[in-house]
Amino acid sequence: MEENFIIYNEEFVLIKEILDELKKNTKAEIVFISDSEGHCIASTGDMEDSYLNSISSLIAGSMAAVNSIAEMLGIDKFPTILTESDSKSLHVSSINDKTMLIVIFDNTSNLGLVRFRVKTAAQKLEDVFVTINEKLKSDAFKDDGSPFEGVSDEDIDEIFGD
Repeated sequence: MEENFIIYNEEFVLIKEILDELKKNTKAEIVFISDSEGHCIASTGDMEDSYLNSISSLIAGSMAAVNSIAEMLGIDKFPTILTESDSKSLHVSSINDKTMLIVIFDNTSNLGLVRFRVKTAAQKLEDVFVTINEKLKSDAFKDDGSPFEGVSDEDIDEIFGD
């Protein structure tokens, strides 16, 4: 299992703006980012969190399976998966090795436009994740101490009412 990563508030706001813009420009129902383990990182649109988390998990597994097929075919990876039905479509695109961008849209959206807008948004999101990684590596954001330093068992009991 991979280590969870941190998203700082400034970058989270940028991510949400990119997702909102993509949703608007593609007329998508929902746009979200999932990590490679299937955790939803950020989303825009109307979908219950339980469905969103389940879909994120299933998509992560599908992307891993498709990329295993790519490896068997001598291809590095398939960076995009498109699944279509009569009424809804699902477009999944890798942002980097740890994250993917998912767009769920109906037949009122134009597939070519979705692909074009997703490519642009994925590049912007990749830049945001590069910034996050740079912040994590910088000395200004390193903290060698434990995040629980100075927190006693009594403090924890008081917070959680035990």
